[in-house]
Amino acid sequence: MDEHTVVDELYAGSRDDFLPIRTERVKQARSAGERELAVRIAALRKPTVGAWLVNQVVRRHPARMAALAELAERMRTAHQHGDGEQLRAAGRDRQALLRDLTELAREVATGAGLKLGLPVADQVTTTFQTALVDPAALQAVLTGTLAVTVEQDADLIGSLPDIDAPAPMWSARPRPLPPEPKPKPAPAVSEPMPAPALSEPEPLPEPEPAPPPPPPPSPELIAAREREDDCVAAREQAEAGLTAAQERANRTRQEADEARARFNETRQAHDAALAAVADARSALAAAERAARSAHQAVVALRDQ
Repeated sequence: MDEHTVVDELYAGSRDDFLPIRTERVKQARSAGERELAVRIAALRKPTVGAWLVNQVVRRHPARMAALAELAERMRTAHQHGDGEQLRAAGRDRQALLRDLTELAREVATGAGLKLGLPVADQVTTTFQTALVDPAALQAVLTGTLAVTVEQDADLIGSLPDIDAPAPMWSARPRPLPPEPKPKPAPAVSEPMPAPALSEPEPLPEPEPAPPPPPPPSPELIAAREREDDCVAAREQAEAGLTAAQERANRTRQEADEARARFNETRQAHDAALAAVADARSALAAAERAARSAHQAVVALRDQ
């Protein structure tokens, strides 16, 4: 089993399938006797919604990523040379590209049945914006394997899979280049040293004996490994339960908001109905008074 292939499979696929596929690949690695690989796969983090959207845009739109890398290089060159015209042009291109990438993320979210709210949209935009000013951030984004976005974790690169990951860093501008080493002065010319006298070659050291073969694993070690496997499986189940609970909480919060809105509408309608009843009663009382007055007038005229 190739670790790169597993990483691509997890971070390129559906976010909902991340945990089931990771669990299956961990089991396959353990069955093949690759315990270290199984531990590394189990440690891969499920991406947040914002990070998943960034990964999908990176993987689905390579031309836009080439434009992102090209613009980042233009911005660095303009800053280094202090070219105001180039900086202004790069700034206009930056705004247009960030709007384009955020809109692509919105299309990905719509296709996946997700609603891209303002907080997640800001996370996506900030991540791509940081990639434009930080070479290490750009390298991290282009891997398409982010687990979190910049706003969720300032040490984003530390959340990448360990394979081929750059050193963790985020900064507001590119790192300054290290100063060039100063040339060393040429050594002063001196009188030639007399050649050392030839001596007997030292005997070669005796070869070290081969190390003894490692002892077989003890029952305690085997039991510890089994407990480790059980703990990893329990953590995976807990993570899946947490994800399901968060999704249920989001659904119930939305249902509560909708019910609250319906209640407010119903209460307003009820208040309007009560006001209409009060108006109708007032109109009825006025009509009854008018009817009594008219009746009294009829009786008075009839008695004359």
